[in-house]
Amino acid sequence: MRNNYLIFLAAFISTTAMAQEIRIAPAEDTTRAKELEEVVVTGQYKPQSLKNSVYQIKVIGKDRILKQGATRLQDVLKNELNMRFSQDLATGGSAITMLGLSGQNVKILVDGLPVTGRQGVNNEFDISQIDINSIERIEIVEGPMSVIYGADALAGVINIITKKAVKANLSVTARLHEETVGNEYGIKQGIHNQQVGLSWKRKNWELGGSFAHNYFGGWKDTAIEREMVWHKKDQLIANGFIGYNNGKLNLRYRIDGLDEVITNPGNFIQFDRRSGDTLANDQEYLSRRLMHQVQGSYFANSRLSFQLQSSFTDYSRQVFSTTVSKKTGAVNLDPGEGRQSVVDFTGFTFRGTALYKLSDVFSFQPGVDINIDKGNGERLKAGSNEVNDYAFFITSEITPSDKISIRPGFRFIKNSVYDAPPVIPSLNVKFLLAKDLDLRISYARGFRSPSLRELYFSFFDANHQVIGNPDLKAETSHSFTASVGLKKGRSGGLLYSVQLGGFYNDVKNLIDYVFTQSSDTAKLYNVYNSKTSGATLTSTVTYKKWNFSAGMGYTGFNNEQYDADKSLPTMVWSAEANATAGYSFSSIGLDINLFYKFTGKRPRYVTSGTDLILAKTNSFHIADLTVSKKIVSFLSLNAGIRNLFDVDRISSTFVNGGIHSGGGLNVATGRSYFASLLFNWDKKN
Repeated sequence: MRNNYLIFLAAFISTTAMAQEIRIAPAEDTTRAKELEEVVVTGQYKPQSLKNSVYQIKVIGKDRILKQGATRLQDVLKNELNMRFSQDLATGGSAITMLGLSGQNVKILVDGLPVTGRQGVNNEFDISQIDINSIERIEIVEGPMSVIYGADALAGVINIITKKAVKANLSVTARLHEETVGNEYGIKQGIHNQQVGLSWKRKNWELGGSFAHNYFGGWKDTAIEREMVWHKKDQLIANGFIGYNNGKLNLRYRIDGLDEVITNPGNFIQFDRRSGDTLANDQEYLSRRLMHQVQGSYFANSRLSFQLQSSFTDYSRQVFSTTVSKKTGAVNLDPGEGRQSVVDFTGFTFRGTALYKLSDVFSFQPGVDINIDKGNGERLKAGSNEVNDYAFFITSEITPSDKISIRPGFRFIKNSVYDAPPVIPSLNVKFLLAKDLDLRISYARGFRSPSLRELYFSFFDANHQVIGNPDLKAETSHSFTASVGLKKGRSGGLLYSVQLGGFYNDVKNLIDYVFTQSSDTAKLYNVYNSKTSGATLTSTVTYKKWNFSAGMGYTGFNNEQYDADKSLPTMVWSAEANATAGYSFSSIGLDINLFYKFTGKRPRYVTSGTDLILAKTNSFHIADLTVSKKIVSFLSLNAGIRNLFDVDRISSTFVNGGIHSGGGLNVATGRSYFASLLFNWDKKN
């Protein structure tokens, strides 16, 4: 049964204002949207232009999200360099790799606050649980942000900036999305998404929210009987917010709710001798999250300001297993060991900062960061499962001239269950080499603390034999990033930019699973040190109605067998490339866009018996073609073809020794076709 809080949220956001004169809002000014996308907030003292930030930040705006016809956050991020995804067939989640590091090292934020709900034995957050319709823009900072955002930010952060109330008195949006999944489409097949939202603003107050139902019917492809290659997923996502801002005082409360059911039907392969019947084992993964956020800021004067942020998240994950009779279709609870479980997690975060501008040259920001995580359930160690993390951090910004900005920082940590590094330093420097030429160089001491799951999560069933380890140490890293960027405009509407960047990570005490020789039981240990490195070259060009961007990258992944054989390279390398191209027929309100990503082969040294061999996962190409058409001023149509090259499963000579084993890599569900109707109107005085 769906949780009552989602019914409450749906009722909350469906409230409408009294009838007034209605005027249809003009179509969104894409030029203005691009200007807004240049303003960033992640890691900043205050919102500022992307050009002036000491961090190298990627920004993905809502305009691109809409043009791409995205239904999941993964649909957008999969086109970015230094990011790769894979599908976990056992749990239905999506796993991310960033800068050559796994997703457990990527911090996911919503409006600057962490999201609780890492799941699966690999301790990764499933980004498909983020409502794509509520996103205003996405800010990505590559490289450790541990001084500001603490644990799990070793590879970087992905900050989801949600939509706020518009200037209009009342704004109503709606979206209807229909999509095939490969060749499969029907009432119980394909993708069927519906969303409605509204926001209201009057004087200093704002109010709003949205409700979405996302249905993915799974993908059978060539699977026999009932089994699916990709699992069915049914989501209800809702949010609401209320805010007050008088210029000096800014207060905001937001609530987000998720109710997700992932269904994994099994084949009829289990013979029951007592009844002479054949049974299928079905599983459902039930995820529920309720996240509260409170944010406030106060501007005392031009030199002094304060900011407070706090969140509380209640997240649960249930595994519900049943058996199905082939003869009668009867469904019964599966009594097998480990087939039923419920795990509950709560997360509390409090951040408080003060910003003081001592002079035009020097300003500093001290802050406190408190994170308390608790968990209980059958698969967690009995007793108290709690990790308390208390930190004080301080950063400063030194601008001796308009051509240089220096930002040093330190974080001091006290943790309740492990010996955290006594101090985490960072240093970011930005040089203005010429009017249109910037150089950014940074060093950071990153760290990732063991999670509740890694410390206490243990369970055994037919497919998993996993043991947590309460004696784990924190992962730490020395990380370096650098980039040089040129951005220039020419008369006649030509604007182009070029950027060359690179990174290097040296990670100590990497946490991974170790399998015993006598069984398939796996236990977590600090097993080895890890190095990743890479370089990217990107460029963008806009000219009148054309826009084009292209990039290429080369990433070195850690060679896990280097310690066993020093004659092997410390890293194995993989190439990638991406491109987007678009043309706007402004006179008829039509846009055509192409999104492309090439992911090169991924080599990997693995053991085969007593030998070490070089295996690989093959390369693949992903491309989406979309068309956007404004029908009338308040209604538009978005349609296209996703996965033009019909990619589904990539062959691999690497036999996965991980917890969820299986040959090959599932990256997509084949070529699909989609269409979306988008409704957007404003009511004004």
